[in-house]
Amino acid sequence: MSHLGKAEQADIAEPADTAESTCSVDVHTHIFCWGENPEEGYLSENTRKAWKTRFVLRFSGILKEPGETISEKMRNRLIRHIQTSGLDYAVVLAQDAVYHEDGSRNDPDTHFYVSNDHVFNLARDCSQVLPGCSINPIRSDALKELERCRAAGARLVKLHTAIQGVDPSRAEFDPFYKLANELGVVLMFHTGWEHSCKVVSQQFTDPLKLERPLDHGGPVIAAHCGSCAWYDKEQYYPRFVEMMNRYENLFGDTAIMASMNRGFSLRRMRREEEWLKRRILHGSDYPFPTAHLPFLFRTGLFPSERKNPLDLDLRVKRSFKFGPGYAGQVLKLLGVEPSSPVPQPPLSTPGARE
Repeated sequence: MSHLGKAEQADIAEPADTAESTCSVDVHTHIFCWGENPEEGYLSENTRKAWKTRFVLRFSGILKEPGETISEKMRNRLIRHIQTSGLDYAVVLAQDAVYHEDGSRNDPDTHFYVSNDHVFNLARDCSQVLPGCSINPIRSDALKELERCRAAGARLVKLHTAIQGVDPSRAEFDPFYKLANELGVVLMFHTGWEHSCKVVSQQFTDPLKLERPLDHGGPVIAAHCGSCAWYDKEQYYPRFVEMMNRYENLFGDTAIMASMNRGFSLRRMRREEEWLKRRILHGSDYPFPTAHLPFLFRTGLFPSERKNPLDLDLRVKRSFKFGPGYAGQVLKLLGVEPSSPVPQPPLSTPGARE
């Protein structure tokens, strides 16, 4: 099944000698909030107390960053890494809450939240940031929020299937998918098993469930390409490949695929046919770290990019030669002209809650 014309598909797949082929964009980065201002974003109390969280805070150097709060320190580190990297742009993703079936917000079961206004503020403060909003289509005002985010400058919306409890195949989400297509908003779905946070269902991450949003015809990004850790009970990558064969409007990003437990996924994808690799987009999953050791023969022992995690991740993945537009073609999907300034979102209403 094909939803993009052949000429358009070729235009996206062959960006040689275009601005898209010379720009570098990370389509998948995260910002976290500790919770000093819950309207802005937060990690749940259980998440903050988890040993993994405490370990990261202690040994990552975040606490040494400038800023009066942990959230400010994380924000300042992200902006510093973006501004000192070789990237032209980075899409910074928000993270919507979990919602009850009646559309009301379910705060007790929300363990990771970042408001859309927070990423808009980041984009206002750093011209290299492209705001990636997050809208749970279960929420009662999902369509209104989608229109608001697009009017504010967002060109991409992520749905975290596992953490937010979103089954992409639900028919009641059709109005949301339809509106996103009409507004020219790219939809990104988490695919592949989730390990960083408590999940509602791992089965929602199956790439086969993307059939319904893909049938609406707009571009869809399968974050992580359905990759799973080597020890997971199921492997969804083959289903991602199946869907790539069926839908020309499906793309994948390489976020987290240079980690210790998923590094084999890059090698496997490198063996795919050229047409598939040309629809792979660069994503890091920052601040989750890139594993350097498994890729020493590709990067060398002391690559210059090791000083910046965003640069190191791009160096590793470019070595797999996914295509001339690997790091830049997402600009075409998002409708961003590299030579033009990114539209800045209007100031948010103080105290507004999503």
